[in-house]
Order: sequence, then C-alpha cells, then structure tokens
Amino acid sequence: MSLIDGYGVLIGKLHRYECDDGRSKNEYYHCNIRVKTRKGLYRCAVDLDSKNQHDGLHWKMIELGKSDMRGLVSLESGWHYLRSEPGSGALDYLRSPELQPVALCQNAGGECLPWKHGASHDAFDDLMLVLEGSVKLLVFGEPFRRGKGVHNVHQNQGDPPQSRWSRENGIWQDGAVAGLRGDGSVRIFLSKFKTQAIRTDDRGKPLPFVSPNPDD
Repeated sequence: MSLIDGYGVLIGKLHRYECDDGRSKNEYYHCNIRVKTRKGLYRCAVDLDSKNQHDGLHWKMIELGKSDMRGLVSLESGWHYLRSEPGSGALDYLRSPELQPVALCQNAGGECLPWKHGASHDAFDDLMLVLEGSVKLLVFGEPFRRGKGVHNVHQNQGDPPQSRWSRENGIWQDGAVAGLRGDGSVRIFLSKFKTQAIRTDDRGKPLPFVSPNPDD
C-alpha cells in the first residue's frame, strides 16, 4: 500500500516552531513547524522520537546547492499533491537523483550511509539550521485528514512486516524539510528510524541487508 491520505509538499514561509515534551529534557515526540501560506497556517509535525534508544532516530542534512527542487520552489504557497513517481517532485531517499549520496551508499551495501544518530535535541539542532536560514520552506509528507497540516515527515518505506506502519510502505513518498535560502541554495533535513531498512523493493518493502564483504 502507501500513505493513506496521499503525499505531497507544503510550500510557505516559517511562522514559528516549538517541540513537544518527551521523556526527558533531551527527548521530544514531535517538533511542530508552523508554516504560513496564502491559505493560512499549517502545522507540520516532524517526528523526532528516538524511542528512548541512543540510535533509534537517524537523520542527515544534504546541501543541494542552487536547486529549484524540480520546479517546486516556483510553485505558489500552499499544499500540492505529488504523484509518487520519478520526475513529479516526489522524494525517495533511496532513488531520488538529488539525494544521490544515499543511493550510492545503498549500492555499497549500506555501510557508508552517513546517518547521524542521537537524542531528539541533537536532531533538532540540525533541523533548526534549515528553518532559521530559509526564505521559503518545502515540507514533504502526508496531509492531515482533518485540519491544515502535514505529518509522516520522514522516510515512509522500509518498515518491517511486523510493524503497524508497514501497510504505509511505498516508494517515492518520503518526507523531508527543505529550506530555500536567499542565494538560491537548498538545505534539506532527512530522517528515518532505526527499524526502517535502507534497501527496499518496488513496493517499499524491506530487502535483506547485503554485506559488501562476502565473508561477513
């Protein structure tokens, strides 16, 4: 299957942000980004819950240089549905050309993936760099069923079969927060959870890890 309520991107300007209280001062459940658009404010819920594990939450930052995000940055503010396919503007952590460092590491067997891991506040420190330096935000994910907002702002494939989220696995539907800066460059925040695979089939289902060393 795939995300139940569809997939797309919200385009607008940062209004404000705040984080939910978690299990400790180092942990958050979600960081809520309020994005101003021509149709009002949207709440974007970015899940930064590490599940109380030192490596439960993984994230990375990618600098795209000057990029129009396949034409998305020129769209008017508001919510835009995207087709879950190449060329539509949709993101796929493992397949998008603009996220090529991820794909290269996948082909190398997964060992070179430069994912960071740690507490929620560490991830939020990087996310803030995207938010504070932006003149325009692009938030990828699934729209709220009720009200104006976006969730599933993280990898949306590779969940194991026993997971309650496995039914939402799909390709070309990954979430992210991208910030367009004044010089035209784009910085993008990607996040996933430890339980999500870094190799998937054409339905977004996890594939077994293949070691680059056959003796492992």
